[in-house]
Amino acid sequence: MSDRPQWTSEYPVPPARRFRAYAFDPLASASAETSVVNEVVISLPWEDPWEEQLGLGPSGEYLEVIDHDPAVGVFYRPLDPNDVLLVAQDGLPPSEGVPQFHQQMTYAVAMKTIRNFERALGRKVLWSDAPGDGFVQKLRIYPHALREANAYYSPEKKALLFGYYRGSPSVRGHSLPNAWVFTCLSHDIIAHETAHAILDGVHRRFVEPSSLDTLAFHEAFADIVALMQHFTMTEVVEHQLAQTRGVLRGRNLLTTLAGQFGDSTGRDGGLRQAIDATAGAAPPVLTPDVTAPHERGSYLVAAVFDALVTIFERRSADLVRLVTGRSSFTGEELPPDLVKRLAVEAAKSADHLLRICVRALDYVPPVDISFGDFLRAMITADADLVSDDRFRYRQAVAEGFRRRGIYPRDAMSMVPESLVWQAPGVWDAELATLDFNDLVPDLDRSVKMTRAEIWKQSRANAMAVHRWLTHDDDRTANWERMLGLRLRPDAPATIGRSRDGLPKVEVHSVRLARRLGPDGQEQEQWVIEVTQRRRAFFDSDQQAAADAGEGDPQARDFWFRGGATLLVSHQSGEIRYAIRKRIDDDRRLAAHRTFLLGGREADMGDVYFGEHVREPFALLHRS
Repeated sequence: MSDRPQWTSEYPVPPARRFRAYAFDPLASASAETSVVNEVVISLPWEDPWEEQLGLGPSGEYLEVIDHDPAVGVFYRPLDPNDVLLVAQDGLPPSEGVPQFHQQMTYAVAMKTIRNFERALGRKVLWSDAPGDGFVQKLRIYPHALREANAYYSPEKKALLFGYYRGSPSVRGHSLPNAWVFTCLSHDIIAHETAHAILDGVHRRFVEPSSLDTLAFHEAFADIVALMQHFTMTEVVEHQLAQTRGVLRGRNLLTTLAGQFGDSTGRDGGLRQAIDATAGAAPPVLTPDVTAPHERGSYLVAAVFDALVTIFERRSADLVRLVTGRSSFTGEELPPDLVKRLAVEAAKSADHLLRICVRALDYVPPVDISFGDFLRAMITADADLVSDDRFRYRQAVAEGFRRRGIYPRDAMSMVPESLVWQAPGVWDAELATLDFNDLVPDLDRSVKMTRAEIWKQSRANAMAVHRWLTHDDDRTANWERMLGLRLRPDAPATIGRSRDGLPKVEVHSVRLARRLGPDGQEQEQWVIEVTQRRRAFFDSDQQAAADAGEGDPQARDFWFRGGATLLVSHQSGEIRYAIRKRIDDDRRLAAHRTFLLGGREADMGDVYFGEHVREPFALLHRS
């Protein structure tokens, strides 16, 4: 029982708690042009201090800010978000020199990112399990963890670590020479690192290297999230659209990531850009020699942002015609009312596209993701929930990817209908008749649970699915075809065995997603991830011998993984999709082997993401 006094009041509980933050970073406040929109207020669902939901730090249900600065050996005094003076003024005003504001901003932006994910996923965010498969209640945030130009998510510590450093001695733009730069004051960097943590909680195998795309996807996805969140700030969007005369196909604050960080480390125009081509010019095409993770990921970011601009232009085409009588603006100054309407369309476009990107995480294979897989996942996730693609979002997404040479491996064409994942019934009529509710009838779907209870029930659900999968019967061969895994005793010797002699499988998660479509339609789906690993060798003859049961049963050069994501209708039990990476796909195994033997970038990939390295993002972000 807590000693904290319990308060009662005749007044209603506030719907939201508000915190001030930088819209971009402190550098944007140094310019008269952008300072007017660089302070924003972030509204978050109310967390009740008297129920101990929010306390010093801030520390809430999802996050805990711990402000230890090891470079000087101090703990900075934690922010009290419940101080009446702070509540009355929406928290501390932006300040580079006040550690408590740093704490406030990291908490607010990270929570905003979490809420955006939850709206799209249709469920609460869970962090990746701690060693020993333990539940992680709170992700820790260290605003001053490093004295270096770096910030990263640590899967080992279950924490976001932000660095600070002295910038370049030469003056660039509005920066001071040798000025202190705090990565925890960059809205983009906070959102980016939080997205890494959430993605790791959804897909724990995505930090393992199997191709150039897997190394780049984590970075690209986190950049996409940070960019799309620019458009949640209404005044910022209005300001930038007024400055650009209604055009998004160019470099501006909305298309730039981490401006101060890029400026202070010698880059021109921010850390990264979403625009990869000038207006009217063909964008660069992704090729195999683009191997650096950030550079390769930039092609995926540009493809998605291209889709955003196309969607925005379609949504606002009638406004342009009404005002100008033409199909596009020609550089004239826009009336304020028109700017406001354009900002509404831009915000809607970004919100819808961000939701598609996040929902797509439930439609990708659980291992060895490629950019083409993500394209198909985006198209399928949207088609599954929104049948009427009125503004042709799916066509815009496919076109953005096509223009950059990003293609799925097995699709018939780049027409959106051909990019939708096929249902099992397309490749096996017998599998189309299976009723998942009959197979696994004891899954829990309780609605009102805490995150800890959700995690516990998810573990129980995973055990139920595991028992079903490892029960060898006359339908096992069907399930092998659906999942692309080996479940019978005659599986190759390189696939490990459980005590009963059957091949081992891992059920990563069994989670229920509840989503609401734009027309009020409800969708409830089980999202189930199953994986399997196989001992693999650099020498193909050694691989063949090991598969045949010859040689040391423990020997291997690397792990090769297969797996499947099942999307199952809760209402009918129909298995809607089985998105697979087959464990017996020798072509994929050969590609994985070639990647690991492929020279300098593969070696760096092993440094960043090798199985013995516990901090996969630290060196990657430092580079």
